Amino acid sequence: MSLSRLLLVAASSKKYIAGKGNDKVIIKPLSRTFMSGNDPYTGEVILFFQLDDPRDQEKLVSRSLGMQANDKRCDGLIFYAQDEEEEKVICLLEMKSTNIGEAAQQIKSTKNHIQGLLREECDTHCHRQLQRIKWKASFYHHGASQDEVASVLKQLKKEGFADYNDFTPANNDIGPLLRGKMSAKEMANKYKHRKL
Repeated sequence: MSLSRLLLVAASSKKYIAGKGNDKVIIKPLSRTFMSGNDPYTGEVILFFQLDDPRDQEKLVSRSLGMQANDKRCDGLIFYAQDEEEEKVICLLEMKSTNIGEAAQQIKSTKNHIQGLLREECDTHCHRQLQRIKWKASFYHHGASQDEVASVLKQLKKEGFADYNDFTPANNDIGPLLRGKMSAKEMANKYKHRKL
């Protein structure tokens, strides 16, 4: 299965991955001061793909990636790049409420599958570009305990993700993680979890 089919099946201009109800992880523009008609995301390429959407009864997105109905997968994939930068980001996102136990496994399974597709499609022609992909991981939750969150973050670290973070209804902007510009509080939290 061709990864390019994902573009044909799931491309949209949405700047979020949705969960149940009103749960959502978004990306806010870098600049809040932009004139009408200007692109608030100038210099950035941001593509959000909802991989596991309950409204997608035919499972077109997962089928386009060659995933079986019972394969573990996360809810979203975000491709991020900046103009003039060689590094590309693929961030995998799992949307949960309180039961976050399988989040890391779903993200890992999706990463393995996507990496396989990219290797298959690229062959030897774009091997250098594959090495420039920075894999990031995140999950959304509300009501999970600090210990549960720390455990999932520890698992993501163990899986070799370059950066990872958790999001909640109060903090649902994935922009800093994608851009590599997390706040001091997020950096301190990340450092605390890395020591676990």
